[in-house]
Amino acid sequence: MGFVDIALMAVIISGAVYLLYRSVWKKKGHCPGCDSETCAKK
Repeated sequence: MGFVDIALMAVIISGAVYLLYRSVWKKKGHCPGCDSETCAKK
């Protein structure tokens, strides 16, 4: 594996971790457009 492969892998993994953090931990599983727990469940 070359440097370019390792750099691309690091970018992809860090992007996936950021999206996971933003959607699961930061919002605690609430809907994407809502920060409160008053979202209507469908």
